[in-house]
Amino acid sequence: MPQTQVIAPIELIVNRTFQAPIEKVFRAWTDPNALDRWFSPTDDVTISSSVDLRVGGSYRIEIIKSDGTSFLTSGTYLEVQPPHRLAFTWSGGCKLDGHDTLVTIEFYSIGNATQVTLTHQNFSSDDSRNKHEHGWNGCLDRLAKIL
Repeated sequence: MPQTQVIAPIELIVNRTFQAPIEKVFRAWTDPNALDRWFSPTDDVTISSSVDLRVGGSYRIEIIKSDGTSFLTSGTYLEVQPPHRLAFTWSGGCKLDGHDTLVTIEFYSIGNATQVTLTHQNFSSDDSRNKHEHGWNGCLDRLAKIL
């Protein structure tokens, strides 16, 4: 009798608390001018972004490092529930996975602070997840500085 092997999806969950109101944190994820200030794991970059914030709308973020190399990510919004939830496809320029992955961000108001839970799913390998973990943590460190 054939056996079915169930492979658990590879995902990343990152939790952060920001000392800013939920509306301001949500806006940092959805306003192109705000994204241009923080959406990179390093400081030596220029960022150019566009956002069509609606279900079915798209986003595009290009990061150009000081050495001239660039990284492009884009995707489609699947959920937009201001200021509590965003979900979108992720097509990273590094092509580590060979397919789109899924990012879900949940925002929770905690007094004057906001907790963010970022879940990035459907990685094809632990290596890809680990590289994205490094990238997301760098981005969130920069976000904390501008909030």
